[in-house]
Amino acid sequence: MMKFDLQTIIVCLGLQSASASICIGDNASPNWYGSVAYPPYFTRDSPEKCPQKYGLSRCEQSAVMKDGSPNFAKDNTGAEVCQPNVDCYPTKQNCNDTLVCSDLVNLKQELKKGGHNIVCRHEKTYWQQNTGEIMNCHIEGNCLDSEVKPTQRQLQPHGWKSSKTFAKSFHEMGIPIGQTFSSPFSRCAQHAELFSNDPNEERLELLYMSAWKEVLKMNNITDISKPNAIKWQAYNLRNFAGKRPMPGKNNIMVTHGFNIKLALGTAVDEGYCMVLKPDESGPSLAESIGSLTVANQVFTFDKDSFPVNAIARMSPESAVHMQTCDDVRNDSINNQDVDNVLAAYDINHDMKITKDEFISARGSLGNTEDAFDFIQSVFIQPEILGKSREAQSESLSAIELGQFFHLNWGWREFLKTGGSISYPWRVILQNTIGSGGQTSEDRVTAFKQANVILSNLIVVLKDESDYPSKKIMEDKLINCNKSDSESQYLASCAAQVFLTESGGPSYFPVGPGDSGAAALDDESIFGTPLAYPSKWKPSSDLYESRSLKVASCLVTQGALSILEISDLMGCRAPTTNIGVDGEDVASTPKVTKKGRKIFKTGKISKAPYVKKSWKGRDNKLR
Repeated sequence: MMKFDLQTIIVCLGLQSASASICIGDNASPNWYGSVAYPPYFTRDSPEKCPQKYGLSRCEQSAVMKDGSPNFAKDNTGAEVCQPNVDCYPTKQNCNDTLVCSDLVNLKQELKKGGHNIVCRHEKTYWQQNTGEIMNCHIEGNCLDSEVKPTQRQLQPHGWKSSKTFAKSFHEMGIPIGQTFSSPFSRCAQHAELFSNDPNEERLELLYMSAWKEVLKMNNITDISKPNAIKWQAYNLRNFAGKRPMPGKNNIMVTHGFNIKLALGTAVDEGYCMVLKPDESGPSLAESIGSLTVANQVFTFDKDSFPVNAIARMSPESAVHMQTCDDVRNDSINNQDVDNVLAAYDINHDMKITKDEFISARGSLGNTEDAFDFIQSVFIQPEILGKSREAQSESLSAIELGQFFHLNWGWREFLKTGGSISYPWRVILQNTIGSGGQTSEDRVTAFKQANVILSNLIVVLKDESDYPSKKIMEDKLINCNKSDSESQYLASCAAQVFLTESGGPSYFPVGPGDSGAAALDDESIFGTPLAYPSKWKPSSDLYESRSLKVASCLVTQGALSILEISDLMGCRAPTTNIGVDGEDVASTPKVTKKGRKIFKTGKISKAPYVKKSWKGRDNKLR
């Protein structure tokens, strides 16, 4: 039923056009091939069917089997698949986030000019309230009654704080907001209200399509069937999202995941936003589509509604990271610090170092190309999480400055709780943008702390006598005989600076789901084993940090002391004896002549980085 609805909607809306386009996938898995849903492990790298200008995040529909098992069928390629609402239930929209500063600063400049509709799914909610909403107002058809709204699924504190941080970053960056609109559901209205001091306008165009009885009643649709309401609301959102904001402004529209998925064909998790730009260069939707029949009623598209271009999918963390990237870029332009290695190499200040820039900054050194290739191999690149760069050939020979690679996975339990227990799996694979901060200075410092390893590696590799080739770089800086205690300490420091603990004060971490209600030591619920783990993180054999190996090798070789690197990364100095030759590094730090030279010519005022070579559940991220 749902599959038929989306396909009908897509065909009728004519979403494929030369001037503007939106996603064309199936509703069950709108960004991928086939009318299927997948297990919660997001390991597919198929091309996304929603061609966005900036590939910040990719999301897909995960599912759980109706029998409560993890036993999916396999298609002819060996991929695990299921038929939503037939043998499995659609569950969380799982996302792989691949934020890079070069994309974020460009997107910020576009948003500053206005002209966009930013269509968001409401932020994180209490899923244990889901059953009450479904069994109450969805059945009774009274979701809009004021006394019923408190019984609906509400924003949880993590969600409110995250949306407030997002809106605050937009405000501080000067991104102009025109009007804010939301679904009448309180979780959407509370989210939208944070973007402006002007009153938010609740709009029926954004009403949750699960309130289908009210949709039919308000529009006098006499054929009482859920598909009719779904079609009507999909047309409503598509029409509303195609209306251009006031000149120089961006409008905020906060609605629901199903509405976005069925109207626009793109999956979004809670708190994610689609940045859409109405394109007035061609016919309006009134001219190109006109009207569509829904039972006894006719939906007519407006003359001022146009096709839209999908510019980006923004994760909840993307706004504060955009702000940090912009601060760092402005700092490098305005301060001209000769000791800032990354700024010195990023000649045009676009937050990435191309091979030409790298060669220009290093002069005639004979190992330059090998050094560039080695650095790229150390620091995770977007394609590790399936982000295609085929259409961005210039990026294939660039080192991105500032990257946030994040797994936002998870699942909901249906067998015993009907989807009311949520298990979030959220893991930061790499964060060289930093953890943000209240001021520009704080954010720039956090960025530099998150890039210590990269900036010092660039300087170390200028010694072509020690590092004449990529093979020797690999031998000395990856495969050296490292101290286990030093490696353990650096891993702990890295977790704070740019890994699992680096998301900042508004980051919503991995489990336990729903305030602990879902976490049990025996991995069962009401005596039934869970289909998937309640908590999940990549194991060490799947997730390896090459940059931490580099950091450990630099300490082992005496290029840096453990005290120096921990101080630059912003961690507390170690208090145990883990020095290279057994000396107490806390009282007798080892700073070699080479180490002094590095920090004299390559001072980054604090900064590390970490490469994660992620391999999927079957040892390869496909």
